[in-house]
Amino acid sequence: MRVVGIDTSTFTGGIALIDNGQIVSEFNAYITRRNSEGLMGVLDRMLKDLDWNTKDLEGIAVSVGPGSFTGTRIGVTMAKVLGYSLNIPISAVVTLDAVAANVPFMKIPVCPLICARRNIVYNAVYNIDGSDIQRAAEYSVGKIDEVINNIKEKGYIYNSEDCKIMFLGDGAVRHKQFIQENLMEQAVIGPPWYLGPKPSVVAIMGQSKINAGDITDPRDLVPFYMGKSSAEGT
Repeated sequence: MRVVGIDTSTFTGGIALIDNGQIVSEFNAYITRRNSEGLMGVLDRMLKDLDWNTKDLEGIAVSVGPGSFTGTRIGVTMAKVLGYSLNIPISAVVTLDAVAANVPFMKIPVCPLICARRNIVYNAVYNIDGSDIQRAAEYSVGKIDEVINNIKEKGYIYNSEDCKIMFLGDGAVRHKQFIQENLMEQAVIGPPWYLGPKPSVVAIMGQSKINAGDITDPRDLVPFYMGKSSAEGT
């Protein structure tokens, strides 16, 4: 199955093409309005390099947020246009899930943090079982101090033998000092190449959802907004 993965929901993003689960092409960049709006042209060049055309695509996967208000809308709109024109299935991938999926086989809990505004972050906590990510907490949005206090109170750290938790996402970068001051050696900040969602991961997750029948009609595809702050954040 040939699937295009689209991500414009955070500070990094791009497009990936997979063929039966194998990544065959991927474009990543820091996302600005200018380069995110040009992604359709990037997709066209990627298809030509593979000697494919749009009719060879059999599915679309798109990250729907939470994240950048404008960026997410651009990716969702691109997916809707492709879905309508090609009449192929679309899968909506939550950005927090995609970030957590960057670290398969992780033996400690994982907490993606995506910046909303000021000291507010979108977040969730995951346990990783091989390549299967299992969300241990609801998607949430709140102040970074509230998130850290909740992690302490819920005991997520003690779900692992090492009594540590890994933070990923641009929120982990922005609030690194605060996290480390409050959790000390129990906090692990993921390496830079794991911090943002990857379009290839979005594509692979999307293929699994399509195979399971979890698809979204283009008319119903919308960004995943979490409260008023998400629309005001970026």
